[in-house]
Amino acid sequence: MTRLDGGAVTRLATPNSITSTAMSMPTNRIGNARAAAQPAHATPGLSPALAVLALAMAFATAQAASAVDHHDSGGYAQAALAHGALFAIAVSFILWRGARAMDLVFVLVMALVLRGVAMTTEPGLTTDAYRYVWDGRLTLAGWSPYLYIPADERLAAFRDPAIYPHINQRETAFTIYPPVAQLVFAAGAALDRWVGTAADAGHNGMKLVMLACEALIVWGLVCWLDAARLPRERVLIYAWHPLPLWEFAGQAHIDAAATALLVLGIAAAVRSRQGLAGALIAGAALVKYFPIAVFPALWKRGDWRMPAAFAVMAGFLYLPHLVVAGTKVIGFLANHLDNEGYRSGWGFHPVWLLREFGLGDVSGRTYAAVAVAVLGGVALWTLVARRRDEIRPEHLVALSAAFIWLTSSHYPWYFGWLVPLLAVYPHPAALLMTLTAASLHLPRPPDGITWTGIYALTYWAPFVLFLVYEAGRRVFAGRFAGRGNADPTA
Repeated sequence: MTRLDGGAVTRLATPNSITSTAMSMPTNRIGNARAAAQPAHATPGLSPALAVLALAMAFATAQAASAVDHHDSGGYAQAALAHGALFAIAVSFILWRGARAMDLVFVLVMALVLRGVAMTTEPGLTTDAYRYVWDGRLTLAGWSPYLYIPADERLAAFRDPAIYPHINQRETAFTIYPPVAQLVFAAGAALDRWVGTAADAGHNGMKLVMLACEALIVWGLVCWLDAARLPRERVLIYAWHPLPLWEFAGQAHIDAAATALLVLGIAAAVRSRQGLAGALIAGAALVKYFPIAVFPALWKRGDWRMPAAFAVMAGFLYLPHLVVAGTKVIGFLANHLDNEGYRSGWGFHPVWLLREFGLGDVSGRTYAAVAVAVLGGVALWTLVARRRDEIRPEHLVALSAAFIWLTSSHYPWYFGWLVPLLAVYPHPAALLMTLTAASLHLPRPPDGITWTGIYALTYWAPFVLFLVYEAGRRVFAGRFAGRGNADPTA
């Protein structure tokens, strides 16, 4: 793509133009890449459009905060979707108009301001944070969350009116969270001893830990953008996105820690540090299992440092819990999958829609087999459709988006790990899916929207955009062939 700047024609890097070389760049060229990513003569000052959009997003965030405090999930979802529309305009501005000298500082400061608003709210959208605090306090006291349900009489001394009554499935469910998540919970519980209040139910410490994880995400993302020779201002795509703003900072979901380790692992991989990348991805997978999905896109074929480091780190972190709890380390996972409707099939959005419209009755097991086959095909493509030492950001986005779409996540925070990847490869369909995920907070019937409508907004609208965008890109690529640029977006 070209842009006219004060009479001079400037060539801009785009996702498709950096994937074949920049992502495998050796470490000693990172400094040169950083210089190449920044405009030689950036316009001084701050972009007025960004300032106006930021103020509008701050208003939307305040509206969302009010809805959360009043446990109004519908009002929150509407404010978040409005924020998403403003965010999309800001992303377009950053991608196509370029940035001014003060834009990066403003993006980061505004990200903190927005999070400051979100962090003033209670966990009004979900009760997960209560389980986090409970598990963290047990770990600090030397009890294993894998061995005792919260209602166990031996844990009566830990019950208090601020946390215990709000723990989901406290009478039946052992913890579902892997070992690294338990370490994060313990850190949050320990920190809350210093920053907590009698009224915060242990959430202050947990929110600050997740905010620290977000800081790591931003730092790792900036390192990745430097390696890709892309403007650092693209960090806006993560920092101003309403999903991590609310689900990570506001509601303190543990997915922030998994995403931080994932982004740091990617940053290590693009610097050819395969062993470190493997260890970090293992840490991410032991917070939430989904980062395993991107492994094929990061592995340098024939280099066994990454899989070896992954296996060693995973074994090291799991071993103490296996010794104490044995097979109970999987916690409530099997029952959780049943509760979400995956075994019976209705929890998968394609199966739900087939049944809803009378088009078929596919079993959950059959759909799962098809989904695994499709995801395996995408993984194989990302492994072989590149040079051995190359990491292509579109492969990371494709694997992540396909995993989320096929597994039919029912909670918006399950989409959060995709957001930082979009700063490097901002595919519009994947961006839309992360924005429409807020509709999963909409109330259900009789006063709300059906699962059919929610699935249409969250999964099928982005899928249609994906088909249209990819078809259009190929049509225009053919028309522009022979003009020195086969891709109109490049």
